[in-house]
Amino acid sequence: MKIIRRILYWVTALVLVFVTFWFGFYAKTRFSANSPEEENKVPVEVDVVSAGSIEETIELTGWIKANQIVDVASKVPGRVESLRVLSDGGDLIAVEEGVFVQRGQQLAVIDHDVYLAQLDAAKANVEAKQVELADAERERKRVVALYEGGSATEQSRDKVVTAAELAAASLSLAEANLELAQINLRESTIVSPISGIVTAKHIDEGNLIRTGDRIVTVADMKTVKVIVAVAERYGAEIFAGMPARIRLDTFADKEFDANVYSIHPALDAQTHTVQIEIRLNNDELLLKPGMFARVTLITKRRENVVVVPRDVVLGGKIEKHYVYVVEEASTNKIAHKRFVEIGIKQGDKYEITDGLKAGDTLVVNGMHSLTEGSTVELVHLEDIR
Repeated sequence: MKIIRRILYWVTALVLVFVTFWFGFYAKTRFSANSPEEENKVPVEVDVVSAGSIEETIELTGWIKANQIVDVASKVPGRVESLRVLSDGGDLIAVEEGVFVQRGQQLAVIDHDVYLAQLDAAKANVEAKQVELADAERERKRVVALYEGGSATEQSRDKVVTAAELAAASLSLAEANLELAQINLRESTIVSPISGIVTAKHIDEGNLIRTGDRIVTVADMKTVKVIVAVAERYGAEIFAGMPARIRLDTFADKEFDANVYSIHPALDAQTHTVQIEIRLNNDELLLKPGMFARVTLITKRRENVVVVPRDVVLGGKIEKHYVYVVEEASTNKIAHKRFVEIGIKQGDKYEITDGLKAGDTLVVNGMHSLTEGSTVELVHLEDIR
């Protein structure tokens, strides 16, 4: 009897436990069925598409050179008597590196004594030849008159005529020597052929120089040129007058606007590059020959076009490029995939030629978690992270 009671006791306990769990599960299921399912929203950051400008560029490097460099050499030999220039204040100052000289300004003087003596001798020789010619002309006229009167022979006439012609030739030679002496005297005063800065001095006062010896080097630096080698594949995109921007390590925060001045007509056979020249105004003399220049050539430029960050554009390998835009749908914000066409690519920016317009709401962060029709929640980048 005790065993039967114990069995009934355990059966009753198990039934009560079962009923309790069953009612709990039923209530939970019923409650869940009657509650609206919470939808999972993807957090994204958006920006309004706007129009802007974009450029297609070629990044190159080059070197700055002076627009014109002249080695001023002596055309006559002699001793350097003076190596000085007249300053703006009217004082004579020594020619040194960094001195600015004007075109036609005196730089140096070669000892004049020898050339003055040569000039005097040439003048005296001309005067002597003039006297000889005058005497020969008088004799020619006298003998010719006698010959015409029958008192002189043909031989004597020819002799005086020849003597007069030789005297005229001698005078011409003497005059040429006089002109040469004048030139030598003039060339013994060395003047600058261009306006510029003395970049090198090759000789000092008192030294003897020969014909052709360099005295100074003068560089025109009011205008400088940047020489750049462009790869052959860009040859069709380069043209004279195209805009360029120049940056230098020396002036990291400064950018110089310029244009391509000329393009070399032939390619370098070894490097297969074409040389271009860009000229820059350098009135402040900030740019020095030999400086390293970073050159940006602008091959294309678009104004008032749709420009977006490169990172927001997805696809492009298997399927077409696409972006996500957000549109309002009743009380939710829905992400839609938009296929787009890419135009100019500039660094971290893309031009969109089709598929987007100014005013569209573009997903700029969180787009990798989206699919077509995803419900999104608009947040800031800090919230996404």
